[in-house]
Amino acid sequence: MKMILSLIGVCIVIFLVAGCMSPAPPSGSTTGPTMPPYLKPQPTSVVPPSYSVSIQIQKNTIPTNPWISVVYEGQTGIVLPSVVEAKVIRSDGIIEQESARNPPKGTQLLFNGTKTTDRVIVNVTYIDGSAYTVRDELVPFQNINPA
Repeated sequence: MKMILSLIGVCIVIFLVAGCMSPAPPSGSTTGPTMPPYLKPQPTSVVPPSYSVSIQIQKNTIPTNPWISVVYEGQTGIVLPSVVEAKVIRSDGIIEQESARNPPKGTQLLFNGTKTTDRVIVNVTYIDGSAYTVRDELVPFQNINPA
């Protein structure tokens, strides 16, 4: 009987040691959740100064309605935009897209957001037919009234 208990004790020790000796994760890997590829911003276009526009992106801080606002603040260059188009790729994979033709200063495009981080892409097409991606960024949710 003592022999069986000794064998069981040795087996327990072996299992414990084996469990503690798992291989280390590869260098450069993280143990946290990884970001899906559709939420990774891409480089934006190099916009010539004569095509420069001002775009404001904002996310509501109220968890029950985390909307995203994209506002065309006007052009700082001399070439007028003919279309401002915004696309929101939400963290849940849903894509929304809105556009404004011949937008006056202050034109707002509204989207449904999430209570996590979403991606916003803004493209501008100009009256001469040229087009640029002027913004591509992540917009995190920031609850200013944590419960």
